[in-house]
Amino acid sequence: MWPDSAEILPAAFANSGVTVVSFRPHSVEPSGAGFLYGYEVDTVDAHGTTATVLTFIDTDARAVDGSSVLTTDPATGRPLAVWAYPADPLLPALAGVTFPDRVVESLAALGIVVTSPTLTVAAYRPGKRAVIRLDSAEATLFLKVIRPDRVAPIVELHAAFRGRGVPVPAVLASRADGLLVLERVAGEPAGRHVLALADDPRFIDQLVEIGRRTATVPVVSQAQSDALDHGDWHRATLLGQLPSNAAEIDALYAEIERRRASWVGDPLAVIHGDLHLEQLFVDPAEPWRVTGVLDIDTAGVGHPARDAAALIAHLVVTGQWHRGNGDEAQARACERLADEVTGVWSERAPEWAERLAPAVASQLLAHAGGQATLGTETGRRKAVQLIGAATGALRSSAADPVDRPESV
Repeated sequence: MWPDSAEILPAAFANSGVTVVSFRPHSVEPSGAGFLYGYEVDTVDAHGTTATVLTFIDTDARAVDGSSVLTTDPATGRPLAVWAYPADPLLPALAGVTFPDRVVESLAALGIVVTSPTLTVAAYRPGKRAVIRLDSAEATLFLKVIRPDRVAPIVELHAAFRGRGVPVPAVLASRADGLLVLERVAGEPAGRHVLALADDPRFIDQLVEIGRRTATVPVVSQAQSDALDHGDWHRATLLGQLPSNAAEIDALYAEIERRRASWVGDPLAVIHGDLHLEQLFVDPAEPWRVTGVLDIDTAGVGHPARDAAALIAHLVVTGQWHRGNGDEAQARACERLADEVTGVWSERAPEWAERLAPAVASQLLAHAGGQATLGTETGRRKAVQLIGAATGALRSSAADPVDRPESV
């Protein structure tokens, strides 16, 4: 259940010098023992200046600091923490890399000279990580902000992956409060080139080779947990948002768990942990050629099917997005590529092929939950489509490969 934000948000901004005019749900995800609800909050100050502030309500009030406003949910009496970007209580280095003058000083202290930098938020997951692109006359860098306790392990991961020939960016500098300075990798995100990639088997061959090299990286820690591991949370989210689809949702999760119960003796290997097209950079002149692999924070020991499943599900969701924007050619390209990844992985690991469909279905259901919690009619419609895609994934895995339906 979303908090009573109509009361909580205006109260949280009461002493800030601005007034809340309106707000919209932005995101929701697990946060320790609670949930982190994001909002786009429209404000106006005494001079009539308007702004939109990305604001979060965290029901796990333990993970707070002085940058948070502590309050209670009027409906439940539970303690809450309210904070606004960039004052993320779990990413203390974030606020310092969102202002150009402070960035210049911070990098100078690390021995890196930049002048008049332009900063752009490339990615942000509250409480987990942020990536700020820095463009200057001297260089283009990426400032990655993570939890302080993850600095040493991730620096080691980058070195280990590069040692096995996986083209991850080099770490140019790091700081104990959670700041990593990364070089810019060559190329462009693979998602910009799906039309070329969908019908070029060399791209899949490159993915297979990167997977082979990744499996040899000397890492013993576990990969970040995924949608299969958090099935109960995603199931509850979907049921809460789409009660009319409860029977279908329950049946899907029951089938996923039934199949998982038979998994014994699975081979484990080092995997990326969150593989999708935006994590893969390619040569724009030869899009089949992978030039960079990003965001290996999630990497570790896990089931090999997880990377393939994450990529397939992301392709399905990306295809859905393109179709919603009226680009049928891009949508079909994403779906053909998803089918190709499915076929190649199943052919190269036939003894474990049955693991792929439940992993794909769980990823699709997690994406469905993300859409449903937006609280919009479009979000609910997309969620229902993804539930149907998860059903199709489980059904197709039981068919003969020759007769296997397409991914969507």
